[in-house]
Formats: sequence, structure tokens, C-alpha cells
Amino acid sequence: MPSVYRSFLFVPGARQDRFAKAVAAGADAAIIDLEDAVLPGEKDKARADVLAWVSAWDGKGLAVRINSPRTAHGCADIAAFAASGLLAKLDFIMVPKAETAVDLEIVAEALGVDIPLIAVMESGRALANVQSVAAKATGGMLFGGADFSASLGADLANWDAMLTARALVAAACGATGIPAYDVPYLDVKDPAGLTETTHKARLMGFSGRACIHPDQVALVNAAFTPSQAELAEAQAIIDALNAAQGGAVLHKGKLVDRPVILAAERVLSKAKSV
Repeated sequence: MPSVYRSFLFVPGARQDRFAKAVAAGADAAIIDLEDAVLPGEKDKARADVLAWVSAWDGKGLAVRINSPRTAHGCADIAAFAASGLLAKLDFIMVPKAETAVDLEIVAEALGVDIPLIAVMESGRALANVQSVAAKATGGMLFGGADFSASLGADLANWDAMLTARALVAAACGATGIPAYDVPYLDVKDPAGLTETTHKARLMGFSGRACIHPDQVALVNAAFTPSQAELAEAQAIIDALNAAQGGAVLHKGKLVDRPVILAAERVLSKAKSV
């Protein structure tokens, strides 16, 4: 199983002065963004700055979002990181606009090392191929709702409009055993909306969520951290199963079958990873 993160915090790759603040903001992983957060004319300098900063980094919870492997900038990112010898310092590489399994195969083979890849699902074509993309996304999949909704002319802020796409991403990730991550909540001044939609995403099976501002991190972490009541209930289910020594068992009047056991184990595993 790949590592599971409750929260990601994006930081622009062109703002080296913010990198240290991002990794100290409390997110499970900070992602230095070389893609959307960097203007085309600044990408070469940003790449060089990121490589220089990563070379001095010594810690956990750091990743880089490269440019799409279907672009020249993405190819340059892949080549630079492959030659740098710095990939061991990163938790994963995020691959935007991953539309086919081949996109991820190319990135993995070109990088030449075994580093988790988190794919970003951002288009109708990617959604049509979501199962095969998930099978190659060794680190998980992020629902790139902003680009996806723009490509459809849909409203990202409308939960129902994005329900099918979220459900397909969650289902594909569940089928392949990788975590699903939700799109950032774009209104940084609406903590209530962030909390509400994050809880909905968790109920759908998402394991974490991306953030675009440090103020969002604590709320997202709290939403994806099991409560003491949830932990106690999960442990009680496992204890009841163990007491029955593998036989059929009822817990609070309900049959404890395999789906219930798996759900309880998932809750307990999340607590151990925090």
C-alpha cells in the first residue's frame, strides 16, 4: 500500500522564499508546484531553484508537481530530476494531466527510480481512462476539479455537478488499492464550506485533500483524522472478531462481516499513520 496523506499544501515553484514555510505549515506533504503556479517564462529558473533547494532538504513530507509529460517543460522537468540524483529526497512526484496509462509509464521509466507517482485527473479523456490510469498511479490520484470543470463548462463549486467525477475517481482508486485525494477548496475565506465539502469527500472514500493556503491545513487534517469515538468503535469490532476466534459474531446487534472488518481496519490504520 502506498503512503496515505491527509493533506497536501501546494507552494509555487517560483517562490523559493515560501518553501520552508510550506513544509512547516502542518500538512502531511508540501508540494512544490512547477506547473500551474509558474508562468511559462519562469519555468526554467523555477526548476533550477527547486533543484537547488531540494538538494539541501533533509526531511519528510516533500514532493514536486512537474509539468505535464505531454509538454516540453514537463519533459525538461523529468530529465532534470532524473539526472539530479535528488529523487530519494522526495516522497512522490505528482503528474498533472495524466490522460492515459502510457503517460505514467513514460514518467516512471524516464525517472529511472522507484518513486511513487500521484496522477492528477483533469479532463474528460482522463476520466474515460480513469481505471487504467489509476492502475499505474502508484502513489494515488488527485481529482483535478478546477481544470476538469473548466473543460466541461461545469461549476466546480456545485457539489452535485462534480459528483460523478469524484465517484469515478474514488471507485478507480478503491479498485486498485491507492488513495484518492480531493481537489483544493478554492475559497480560502470560507472555512465552513471547506469543512462541509471535505467531510463529504471523506464519506465518498477520499483519503485526503489538497490545500492552497496554510489556513486550510488544520481543518483538512481534522476531517481526515479518525475521532476517538471512531477509533473505539473500530477497535471494539476487531476485539469482538478476535473473541469469536474467526466465527460469526454480532456487534451491537449487527453481523460483523468482511466489509465491516475492512472498514474497521482502515480506521485503525489511519490513526497509526497520523
